[in-house]
Amino acid sequence: MGNSKRIFMQAMVAGALSIAGTASIAQSTFPEKPVKVVVPFSPGGSFDVIARHISNGLGKLWGQPIVIENRAGAGGNIGAQNVINRPGDGYTLLFWGDGVLANPLLFPKPPFNAIEDLSGVALVATAPQVLVSGENSSLKTMTDVLKSEQPLNYGTAGSGSPGHLAAELMKRQGAKQLTHIPYRGGGPALADLMGGQIQLVSTGLPATISLIRSGRIHAIAITSKERLASFPEVPTVGETLKGYEVDTWFGFMTPKDTPIEIREKIASDIAKVLSDSKLRKELSNSGFEVKTSTPNELDAKMAKDLEFWKELVEKSGANAK
Repeated sequence: MGNSKRIFMQAMVAGALSIAGTASIAQSTFPEKPVKVVVPFSPGGSFDVIARHISNGLGKLWGQPIVIENRAGAGGNIGAQNVINRPGDGYTLLFWGDGVLANPLLFPKPPFNAIEDLSGVALVATAPQVLVSGENSSLKTMTDVLKSEQPLNYGTAGSGSPGHLAAELMKRQGAKQLTHIPYRGGGPALADLMGGQIQLVSTGLPATISLIRSGRIHAIAITSKERLASFPEVPTVGETLKGYEVDTWFGFMTPKDTPIEIREKIASDIAKVLSDSKLRKELSNSGFEVKTSTPNELDAKMAKDLEFWKELVEKSGANAK
């Protein structure tokens, strides 16, 4: 081997070792400053609830403040685009779910492509959507909804949210009375439901648990295939509308160019937080089923689930209006 070729090879090896060393250092020292978690909905909804649970644990583990920033609007798109435009250094995280795949599909010109613009960090949980009515409403079952002779305004966390698509699929399968009223989060929708401004809300079960248990709202049905062990008295939509099933996931994402080493560090620490039995029980009682993943597993799930949501959006006829 000639001197020039030998020098070139040595430089290549040194460069590779330098990159690996830099990545290793970044992974071991991260985070060195506060981390921002963007929740693209108003406080009080399902995403906000679980984001705060996990962020509290990460803050203790990291010894750094975790700042929750609620950036509601456009069904979650405003918050997502804010994260997409941030540096890929791990210090700005998006906490959303499969709505990040579904929402852009409702627009003639999608505002972003989750597969191309974001990278997965970790799946943290799944949970069904739930259709709820007011405390004194006559709507107690899916049959009541189907038999209503009046239009029924239902609120959601926003256009393209899982609650929106779940209800539009109900509409496609027979609940023709449903009329969508989008809000800037599940919390405001539930407030208007209790205030009598709308008849129903379709949103994530975790955001409604305390209100259901206190009797302030009534759970008509959940969207999962089977009843939940933690809520066995609540029927599934599929018990009335045969073959109906919609389940949703919750997870952390970063801008696309975030190094895999940093994403793996965050995912590993999220798994540590979620290994706490007390937290897992609390999340279960709140309507979540804890499920974790690696960054690569979430990336693969996002790519697979995009096809499911494309089909569901087409079946439901939902759009951003």
